[in-house]
Amino acid sequence: MGFNKLFWGFIFLFDFRIGGIDILPDVIGYILFYQGLSILEEKNECFGKAKKFAFPMIFLAIFDIYQPQINEIGGNPLGVVGILVGITSLILGIMMVYNICNGIANEARLTNNHQLESQANNRWHLYLINNIIIIVGIMIPMLIGVFFIVVIIFSLVTYVLMLGLMKTASHTLE
Repeated sequence: MGFNKLFWGFIFLFDFRIGGIDILPDVIGYILFYQGLSILEEKNECFGKAKKFAFPMIFLAIFDIYQPQINEIGGNPLGVVGILVGITSLILGIMMVYNICNGIANEARLTNNHQLESQANNRWHLYLINNIIIIVGIMIPMLIGVFFIVVIIFSLVTYVLMLGLMKTASHTLE
């Protein structure tokens, strides 16, 4: 049950926007993460740690429901507060996913499921690389323009693989 909530939480992290409004609001995803991690924290302390990162993400994600288009206000739509919220969200999200993957790896190790343990570790590394690419792209906007399609595809593949990890964990650990 807990891993299924994490699965749906990742679904809500997909960023589909119409007119700047997120159709799958991240805030719902983080509520699902919090609920799922509340169920799983009894199994492993890593899930409890992840839950501590998920809680503030619920409130930070409210700021992401609507993002104006750059051309709507002529310049940087984020401003200083938006950048600080974004950086904080990025760090908390990375720490949350690290602890989720580490918790799955620990649980898999306890059941001698070395394949799932390896899969959880590999998914964590992919997630981290994806976020590093996004950070570099934000810091050096010219790079993101050149590799935009590659970054989008890599991000999509990373999230789909995370969904697969949650389903596998759900079937083998619950």
